[in-house]
Amino acid sequence: MKTFTVARLWTLRRAENIPRAATDAAVIGFGLAALAIWISLDRWQAGDGAQFQLWDTLTISIYGMLVLCLAFVLSRASRPRIEFRTVLFVLVAALPILVAVGFFILWRMDGRAAIGALMLLCLYAILYTLKALRSLSGRWQPRAVTAAIVLVGAFSSYSRMEELSPTLWSPAAAEDTAEETDMAPAVAEGLLFDQRAQIDEAVDQMNEIAGADPAVYFVGFAGVAEQHVFAEEIKLAARVIDERFDTSARQLLLINDRRDLDSFPIATASGLSYALGAVAQKMNTDRDILFLALSSHGSQDPLLSVSNGSLPLEQLSGDDLDTALRESGIKWRIIVISACHAGAFIESLQNPDTVVITAAAADKTSFGCSDDRDLTYFGEAFYRDALPGAKTLQQAFEQARAAIAVREKQEHQTPSDPQAFFGRDITAMLERHPMRSERRGTLSAGLSFQRRRHD
Repeated sequence: MKTFTVARLWTLRRAENIPRAATDAAVIGFGLAALAIWISLDRWQAGDGAQFQLWDTLTISIYGMLVLCLAFVLSRASRPRIEFRTVLFVLVAALPILVAVGFFILWRMDGRAAIGALMLLCLYAILYTLKALRSLSGRWQPRAVTAAIVLVGAFSSYSRMEELSPTLWSPAAAEDTAEETDMAPAVAEGLLFDQRAQIDEAVDQMNEIAGADPAVYFVGFAGVAEQHVFAEEIKLAARVIDERFDTSARQLLLINDRRDLDSFPIATASGLSYALGAVAQKMNTDRDILFLALSSHGSQDPLLSVSNGSLPLEQLSGDDLDTALRESGIKWRIIVISACHAGAFIESLQNPDTVVITAAAADKTSFGCSDDRDLTYFGEAFYRDALPGAKTLQQAFEQARAAIAVREKQEHQTPSDPQAFFGRDITAMLERHPMRSERRGTLSAGLSFQRRRHD
């Protein structure tokens, strides 16, 4: 009987004996079924190796409270009043269909098709509620349904403002799924042995700047060799920073790239520490500015992934980075971290003399870290599109942040929420010594080439 009653409700037909079907077991059963569908589809959408986010169960519970509030409003606003448990049964009986269809729309459709399909799903939900309440009370209940629509609208606005994302799974960090590249022991030993010499050679070629104006020194760090997106992003960053800060004679790139083991020193935690110390010897550390760009996979620890074939490399932690910077003696710093959970680095790095820009909040993942791309979403938005024409770093960050938000919304991704900290003293210094105007030519052509490869 319960199955027959629910089938009639789903098909928008008049259903008899709803109160008899609305047992506690039925309410719990349909609620658990909807939750199981939600968790399963969410897990499937996140892909292989997805990680369960325990704290996001709190967000799921908020949506559960919404269902309870809707049942209460519909029960109290109906004339004659309808028993709360019966209304709650009607709502949870619809949830498996609404959840499954909603996931299909957001997963398989985009643009106007998705909007149109979501509007039809909302219309179905309204008609379902109207027909169910009429079956229960013998009359239409527009007042009760209107009150429910207002409640859902208010909650929707709140969820967008607070960025409530009812997902329990985050996509796997690629370091968990990337295939390791075998490397002969002799090659690995030679690479590690040569690193300091390569760094010294690159630093020796840097030009020291005389005078009162600060010079900018660029250090880039691409952490994961198995995916070339990080190497390409750091190379583009070097070109863009040169255009805006004139760093061509003061650049050092540490790059892990399985396609090229010789052109640059490899990226290691100890190598970065050594490189920062070596660059500091070329700088006037009380006047000059370090621009440090890092691109890799990340975690909330905070931690940046460092890998290059079968080399036994240490990961780069927030403490490692903070210690390396402090021990170098470099005072003025601009640090850009393109990685998942990169916002976790801000707390340990922030001070009045430092800018820290990150691709994602501490509890969020960023996107585009795959081997079929040359830039991450953040790399495209910040280095490729915003920084070349922005008047200030703050403007470039805000433009990139806005562009990423639009893109993630269009693609139905959980917002990465890029973060930034702009220290008071270095902001004042950058106002006195702004980035130079964009020069059209080589860089513009390079950026156009990058766009053609992605768009």
